[in-house]
Amino acid sequence: MDAVIFDLDGTLLDSKKTILRSFNTALEEFGFTPFEEHELHSMIGMDLRQILARKGADKPAIAERYTQIQLDTFMDDMTWYNGVPELLIALQKSGYVIGTATMRRGRIARAVLDGLGLINHFEAIVGADETPGPKPSGAHILTTCDALKVKPEDIIMVGDSKYDILSAKEAGCLAIGVSWGMGSIKEMEDAGADHIIHEMSTLSELLLSKK
Repeated sequence: MDAVIFDLDGTLLDSKKTILRSFNTALEEFGFTPFEEHELHSMIGMDLRQILARKGADKPAIAERYTQIQLDTFMDDMTWYNGVPELLIALQKSGYVIGTATMRRGRIARAVLDGLGLINHFEAIVGADETPGPKPSGAHILTTCDALKVKPEDIIMVGDSKYDILSAKEAGCLAIGVSWGMGSIKEMEDAGADHIIHEMSTLSELLLSKK
């Protein structure tokens, strides 16, 4: 294998608090009912506007306000999962190129990765607004493959939701699900995940064994 494509939220980034706070701040400012934690987490991986639509709040102004809140405040409570920098360094040293296919807008993803000091590990960062078909479409992975200049069959996709797995399988990639994020293990299994991983160290061992 030549490349690894990661999802961000729930896979590399522990962003549950940030996402919930940003959605609820934006919703309440516009007079809409906020999300309960369990209610929102099951939807992470969907398009931003689709999530807002669940509250009847699918309005460009609310989506933009949510985005701005994240940009202004993500450093308050977002971090990476334990072992992420070490994982990325090990993958690069082994010869992998690394990309992300994220449901964040591309400029937000780049700002977040830059702010957290991780951006230099990524050869390609492809947001949901930078592909003709965001996850669960395979087009999102294929756009990222093109940016990495690697064929889909030589790529491993790692994510925490069924949307990641469905996208990877449609694109023709090996698909690995991780259990520490916001998605359902059963849904990832049903979507066709080739592996479900429960520890960062195990993920590192598996990825390095595929090189």
